[in-house]
Amino acid sequence: MFKATVADARLWKNLLAAISTLIEEADFNATPEGIKLRSMDPSHVAMVDFEWNKSAFEEYTCLQPTKIRLNITDIVKKLRSAGPEPLEMSYDENTRKLSMVIKGKWKTTFVLPTLDPGDEEVPTPKIAFNTKIKMISSSFKEIIDQIQTVSDNVRFETTQERFTAEAVTELSGAKIELEKGSDVLLELDVKEPCKATFNLNYLSEISKSGSIAAELVTLEFSSNMPVKLEYEMPQQGKLLYYLAPRIEAE
Repeated sequence: MFKATVADARLWKNLLAAISTLIEEADFNATPEGIKLRSMDPSHVAMVDFEWNKSAFEEYTCLQPTKIRLNITDIVKKLRSAGPEPLEMSYDENTRKLSMVIKGKWKTTFVLPTLDPGDEEVPTPKIAFNTKIKMISSSFKEIIDQIQTVSDNVRFETTQERFTAEAVTELSGAKIELEKGSDVLLELDVKEPCKATFNLNYLSEISKSGSIAAELVTLEFSSNMPVKLEYEMPQQGKLLYYLAPRIEAE
């Protein structure tokens, strides 16, 4: 048995939209403690790791572990007009269908089919990060938007005093520098200088949806290693992304 109520349907819609930037469908693992999702994108370049504790829900009941595979893109479309009203969800194990009820100006009920759960278990990446950056998520989105006008890739570089995002092509270039202690760069912790290059198409989608779901983002990376982006949830939970680097020829 699984039943849960989200106090604000818009929050749930924004979270699902942030997940759907990388994956169209995935397994939601409901347990008595809360809901988890961890999945790779089809190209295995990026991963999303999502968790919401039961305390983040207005009401939550799950008697035993239940895996529910859903088309996330379809749910986001169903919830596109969702407002601040509560959203009630329940899963019927007999029919294998998920019911979503929104009670606003009127009562809206969506009944959605579920898919066969996948067998693949995605492990948590074990990476030693040498740089940690915290900033306002909307500012990070603006940085990615500006850099993307020049190239398809961005190089992140850090020193003890500065975070740099740079893109260079044969014809043009763009460089954004943030000094430690600035209003945008809330935290800069560098164990050793780092440099890594990432695909801007992925970062654009992640930063756009992440800035809607959360006010702050933390980036962690090391030279030529994946970057971890953690968006701080307004309630007890987490939304993480891992993105593999592009290894540049020396």
